[in-house]
Amino acid sequence: MTMMQQNIKKPHVRILPDDLANQIAAGEVVERPMSVVKELVENSVDACATRILIEIEQGGKFFIRVTDNGVRLSSEDAQLAFLRHATSKIRNASDLERIVSLGFRGEALPSIASVSKIRMITSDDEHRGGTQIVIEGGGTSNVKEISCPRGTTIEVSQLFYNTPARKKFLKGDGTESSHISQVVIQQALAYPHVHFTLINNDRKVIDVLPTDQNLYRIAELFGADLAKELVQVTAETGDYRLNGFISSPVYTRSSRSAQYCYVNQRFIRDKVIFHSTQHGYSHLIPRGKHPAIYLFLTMDPKLYDVNVHPAKAEVRFAFQQEVHRFVSGAVKEALSASKNIALPNLSLTGHKNNMTQPQKKTDFIETMKSSYLKTQSSEDLSSAVEFMYKVPELKAYDSMNENHSRSQIEIFHNKPNPVANLIYSEFEPLGQLDRSFILMQGKMGILVIDQHVAHERVLYDQFSKAAKNRKIEVQQLLFPLSLEFSHGESELLGRYQKRLGELGLELESFGKNDFLLRSVPAILKKNNHAEIMREIVDMLPTENHEEVLNNKFEEILIMMSCRNAIKINTTLNLSQISKLISDLQGTSMPYTCPHGRPIALLYEMDTILKKFLRK
Repeated sequence: MTMMQQNIKKPHVRILPDDLANQIAAGEVVERPMSVVKELVENSVDACATRILIEIEQGGKFFIRVTDNGVRLSSEDAQLAFLRHATSKIRNASDLERIVSLGFRGEALPSIASVSKIRMITSDDEHRGGTQIVIEGGGTSNVKEISCPRGTTIEVSQLFYNTPARKKFLKGDGTESSHISQVVIQQALAYPHVHFTLINNDRKVIDVLPTDQNLYRIAELFGADLAKELVQVTAETGDYRLNGFISSPVYTRSSRSAQYCYVNQRFIRDKVIFHSTQHGYSHLIPRGKHPAIYLFLTMDPKLYDVNVHPAKAEVRFAFQQEVHRFVSGAVKEALSASKNIALPNLSLTGHKNNMTQPQKKTDFIETMKSSYLKTQSSEDLSSAVEFMYKVPELKAYDSMNENHSRSQIEIFHNKPNPVANLIYSEFEPLGQLDRSFILMQGKMGILVIDQHVAHERVLYDQFSKAAKNRKIEVQQLLFPLSLEFSHGESELLGRYQKRLGELGLELESFGKNDFLLRSVPAILKKNNHAEIMREIVDMLPTENHEEVLNNKFEEILIMMSCRNAIKINTTLNLSQISKLISDLQGTSMPYTCPHGRPIALLYEMDTILKKFLRK
């Protein structure tokens, strides 16, 4: 036994002090300000509140206040609520099999109290007075009776003040605010009869009035333009009921940011639901694209387990395959039988408390057209970019019969070599294969070039260079395009409005969550600008870190180059092919596109000769 081993004392098992135990437990429940808001709002919903007000400062790191008009707590119950595992939601183990409330563990309030300074003010239905409880860092509570209005208010300040190691991992105010907005949106979708308000640094970010129509709540939160693209889903079997809305195949996003799924009104992120929904769109949307979905699955609580993770955003279904078949089938049936819902009044200006339909918003574009008739378009694009827009309807010169399939061309049965260091000018253009690939011949063999990725590389290099030099050509729109976004998306656009302007995307705030797009980079002048903006929003980072920001805007440049590059099934003549190859040779990386895909493949002459038994 070494001297070091002799000096090691045998550890003793001991129970941790309550304050330390609470801080450890809080790590599973309270990860960031968003976690606090989520737990408090869920408590408000469980208390049958019809009005929930959330106020935050500095992304919730400094101050959070949640006020509701739900069932109030007596003085005794209010004090018990701050004890670990004190809950009114369950009584025994069997209750865990039939959880219908959002909260049930009794951990939220003591966990929040252990890492912050918290104050609760509440009054019950039987008394005019109320109770105030103040706790700092999970310590002894200060309780007193006070005069207060009916309702419950919980204030949380200086989150993680006593756990600096955890505090330093929090992101910027904008990022934390975005996470909080998402939580509020998630709950607002599930409970359209509840009036939700979110105020960030004295600015009203979300304010959705009660409605009895899920679709109107969706329109309020995400815009009428999206709502008009939705298809209704309704399905029911013995064990499951599904209702909600999904987007038509023409409306897709680059991420799952517009996907909201619920089980018994609990927001979840579940692979079974996501996959079954995507499966329902089989062959209807491109790979890598995702529909907008707002689906509400109802089932017996015994058929799923929500007690999987402290965040309660994951569930485990008892019969996963059944759920998958049910949801997938419902989506397929809705899409096959759908016609987009006619919603003439979906441009919302607000609801009345009696849940009447919102008033119709005047179509801004139509009324403003005359104001912009004198708007002049920008100069033509440079010839290197412009040529793709001027591809004439000419029959391609093709030394190979277009009727031949690839399988009929013997040389393509062998695995080609990716090009890494060839000089394109040493090859002579022959024409196109399938109006998608450029064929060139040289001493080394046959070169096959993907015209789309080749042009993508050319455009990216030009666009990237122009962006660095702040010399991007801009196309002013004759009529500004009115765009509606969700609350979270509007925040992101406002945050990066100036940066997007440097890319030629001039945006002007117009109303609560509306923007006017006044100009685009000239490279995008013939694209669907609304769809482009949706993709850009999906790519904007929530973290305002310089490295992350630069990477994301690099991705935006790549996306715009890709969207404008020559598509497959596009006819090019020999002159256009030569121009493209010349431009490609002059790029910084002529052998791969910005996504990393190979631009060209070489079928070596030796391989061809061997195939024809000439060598």
